[in-house]
Amino acid sequence: MVRLARSHYGWAIVLLSLLLSAFSSIPPAHAAPNSPDDLLMPRYFPETGFWVEGVFRQYWETHGGLYVHGYPISAVFQQDGYWRQYFERSVFEYHPELAGTPYAVLLVRVGAWRVSNRTQEPPFQPVSAFQSSSDHWYFSETQHSLNYGFKAFWIDHGGLPNFGYPLSEEFDEKNPDPPAGDGKVHTVQYFERARFEYHPENRGTPWEVELGLLGREYLQARGAPPEAVQRQNPNLPPPDPITGRLYGPHLGYGFNIAWRGDDGGAAYNQKALDMVKQAGFGWVRIQVHWATLEPSPGQYQPQSLDLIVNQANQNGVNILVSIVHAPSWADPNGGIPQDPTAFGALMQYLAQRYKGKVQAWEIWNEQNLAIETGGHVDLVRYIKLLEAGYRGVKASDPQAIVVFGGLSPTGVMDPSLGIDDREYLKQAYAYNNGEIKQYFDVLGVHPGSNNNPPDAMWPDHPGPGPGWRDHPSFYFRRAEQLRQVMLDNGDGAKQVWLTEFGWTTANQAPGFEYGNQISESDQAQYLVRAFEIARTEWPWVGVMFVWNLNFSTMTQPSDEKYPWSVLYADWSPRPSYLALKNMPK
Repeated sequence: MVRLARSHYGWAIVLLSLLLSAFSSIPPAHAAPNSPDDLLMPRYFPETGFWVEGVFRQYWETHGGLYVHGYPISAVFQQDGYWRQYFERSVFEYHPELAGTPYAVLLVRVGAWRVSNRTQEPPFQPVSAFQSSSDHWYFSETQHSLNYGFKAFWIDHGGLPNFGYPLSEEFDEKNPDPPAGDGKVHTVQYFERARFEYHPENRGTPWEVELGLLGREYLQARGAPPEAVQRQNPNLPPPDPITGRLYGPHLGYGFNIAWRGDDGGAAYNQKALDMVKQAGFGWVRIQVHWATLEPSPGQYQPQSLDLIVNQANQNGVNILVSIVHAPSWADPNGGIPQDPTAFGALMQYLAQRYKGKVQAWEIWNEQNLAIETGGHVDLVRYIKLLEAGYRGVKASDPQAIVVFGGLSPTGVMDPSLGIDDREYLKQAYAYNNGEIKQYFDVLGVHPGSNNNPPDAMWPDHPGPGPGWRDHPSFYFRRAEQLRQVMLDNGDGAKQVWLTEFGWTTANQAPGFEYGNQISESDQAQYLVRAFEIARTEWPWVGVMFVWNLNFSTMTQPSDEKYPWSVLYADWSPRPSYLALKNMPK
């Protein structure tokens, strides 16, 4: 009699099958992970319209991937008391009691379900025990055998964790009609979690043995809530219900934009948003002064912010809002206040007002520079501000992403000027046993560029010079060093967002002379290559916000922001805008 309850693992076979599991198959266009935490990041499947993230993605990638499990065909939802996600050939199930073990994700016994009423048919009758050999294995647990090609497939593609024990012998059977099958007769064998099918027409190829679409069959039989089978937003992964972690997409395309909240702001903002959409980008980042939003304690004036938030929402553009510069009543120097209580209240108010319209909030900006913090860099003040902001946002909108303020690339170690971004981040994690991990969803970074191409890095592959080449903070790949600090502190399951990055051309502002070494063609080429690096090498990156789209339209050439723009002052595209518009996405 076939046992339909969850079978107890035979540990010797479990260990053997884990050792022999196949680790397949990330499509070539997808970024290869460079740490185990990368496998927890969200991955979108446009073929079916669903995200896979967290422990389910980790299992999918390391236990056969597309070849074994197929595409996702549902979101994560609760069924029978467990978090589940359906795939074409499998159903994943999370077991919190096994968290931290290789068995936190188990596969639903869809094979056993499929044949639960067939135990009296000849292929499902027990066979006599025999001595196992290299070609024939006998499983006393179910009194069935595994032979030749099916045995090789079972071993090579995941063994017991993926497929379970055999529940039948080999026999011929007609497949279900599409979409759960091909409606043809095949030699098959059932296992607790799968159906193997022999396809002689594919002899000599990897598809000689294929897995039945039991995930599709089970979903048809069991059903799911309507929201669990609706295609998901490709621009924003859902929260991971297992961990509560929030992510952005890999990869998100964004611009920092200049905007207006005055009487002529609507037309100006619409121009900017049109250019964002025409480039095929889906995110914008804006900065807002706290002093403008709350000129007097508790007296909020959000009308100017209302305009751009509502316009972005109406245009289907996601928005990241960075709040900076305190009012004088909170800090006389416009920096980070000693008491962050009022800031927390402001963030709670804003997150409630724009719930569902603002997707992410960045808490301050370049707080490792004294000019951004009131004249002195104070790490503890920022941590307290970040905590207050995080708690305020989450109290009103738990689904909004909170971003650790983007750090400016600098090698300076003088609190009256700035603190090296990498050292600042290390100190932040070291403070109070890593308390800061609780207060942000995503790390914001502003990797350097100066006059260096995006592939260069000090000291192994320095830029061409002259100047700005002898410290890693001058390089785009500085982001990799900040990511390493996260990994060193056990925080690698979070994404990194590049909330500002870019290359300036000829720049009239003092200190930006390196821009004279960057042509418009260089700017275009470097920006496209930066996105390519993130797409193919950095699976941990979320949204990347080019600095900037259109500041040239509201500043003068003498302003340092002007030549970073990818649009000319008359809104016509520079070569960099056209290159970004036409690059693969």
